[in-house]
Amino acid sequence: MKKLFVSVPMKGRTEEEIKASIQKMKKIAEIYEGEELELIDSYIEDNPPKDSKEAVWYLGESLKKLAQADVFIGIDEAYDWNGCYIERDTAQRYGIKTYIAPARCVIDGYNALVQKLHPVVNDVLF
Repeated sequence: MKKLFVSVPMKGRTEEEIKASIQKMKKIAEIYEGEELELIDSYIEDNPPKDSKEAVWYLGESLKKLAQADVFIGIDEAYDWNGCYIERDTAQRYGIKTYIAPARCVIDGYNALVQKLHPVVNDVLF
């Protein structure tokens, strides 16, 4: 069975919200592939060491999991999320079959989330 890596924004979201998005994206990827896919658990529950850059540590752990993937699915708006952008770029550059889904279709309240995390930018955009 092919292994699937799902990339979704985690900042500002609950574990429940993140896992719901992962399941939606898994279903989309399975439709594209025409078969069931084994989900690589990309939700990282460990905490980074105290002396590390938290976001970089989480990205490193995520890339370790991405290395196991046959298929990748991420969001179209990855440019708004550093980790998602790097995961998507890595998957594409290293030949992992890649699918993209609109964030608004897989993340409930996406516009509100972006406005909350990037308020200055969004005053101009929304």
